[in-house]
Amino acid sequence: MKAIVVRGPFQYKMEECKRKSPGAGEVLIKVAAVGLCGTDVGILSNEMQYYKSGQAKLPIIPGHEWSGYIEEVGPGVEDFVPGDAVTGECTVRCGFCSYCQKGLPHLCVNRTETGVMNRDGGYAQYITFPASSLHKINGISMDHAALVEPAGIAMQAVKRAEIGPDDNVLIVGPGPIGLLAAQIAKRIYAAKKVIISGTRDERLKRAENYTDAAVNIKKHDLPQRVKEVTQGEGINAIVVAAGGASVFSDCEKVLAPGGRISICGFFDSTKADCNWDFISTNNIDIRGSLGSPNVWPFVISCIQRGVLDVETIISHRMPLESTEDFQKALDMMTNRADNSCKIILYPNGEIK
Repeated sequence: MKAIVVRGPFQYKMEECKRKSPGAGEVLIKVAAVGLCGTDVGILSNEMQYYKSGQAKLPIIPGHEWSGYIEEVGPGVEDFVPGDAVTGECTVRCGFCSYCQKGLPHLCVNRTETGVMNRDGGYAQYITFPASSLHKINGISMDHAALVEPAGIAMQAVKRAEIGPDDNVLIVGPGPIGLLAAQIAKRIYAAKKVIISGTRDERLKRAENYTDAAVNIKKHDLPQRVKEVTQGEGINAIVVAAGGASVFSDCEKVLAPGGRISICGFFDSTKADCNWDFISTNNIDIRGSLGSPNVWPFVISCIQRGVLDVETIISHRMPLESTEDFQKALDMMTNRADNSCKIILYPNGEIK
């Protein structure tokens, strides 16, 4: 099979790889669609924390947002059959450690992360995957099924912020995760006011139907807009979907006392100063949000019922049959060309 393989910092190409037969409890899946993600850039550069700390090793086939059809089932697999449309979780837990036993699989000490940490992902024609981390996706397209993973990341970040109907919410960063988080905060958790901030008008425009304000911080004063939209109340909960040097200073300017900050965006090598006296004297909670534990069935049902509209973040659909195909999509995303947002790739050349 063909797959994009990363062997060193910015050393990647389409290679001919051996297709792995499914072992006990595994299935072989023909990949239908895979989403290009900003996290992939951290993997390609080796700047992602997992690689800098030594938790993750190369080589790896990236791609953690994917969907496909089961081709073959291994011994002991009973809940899936060939032809089933599926998507798989990024975090693959061991099921036995203390964190798994506590229902915290994303913190599993023996975990792998699909296409991210020590487990090959979906930038390939086929993926061999444990059935225990698979989900059936009847009733939604393969494109949309590939976006269950980022939607799950956004769902977990909103949950960590404990957003409810009395809350004014700020989403920092109008990338795919931020756009999904804004939608979830408004449509699913019924936040009183939802504001999204960023620097790209095209991205901010995508959020108009499910936010109360979309603020370009290069053109408008964010604290003033927050004051106007919330009638002086300020922000109760912030979801940081994009790490940046000024994130915490921006949060300080708009957070009401007792506010919560939920961080799911990676900072990689970016350093962000924080006024810790503001955090303590205003009783502010800062919460990391890793992965998407225990939310996948709910996210899938939200997409199936149309409560969560993932189509709104898709900007491009492109083939993935060569290194050049991958590079073209990667350049489009990193250079922010052609109003790119979420790019869906097709490793088997099947654009639907």
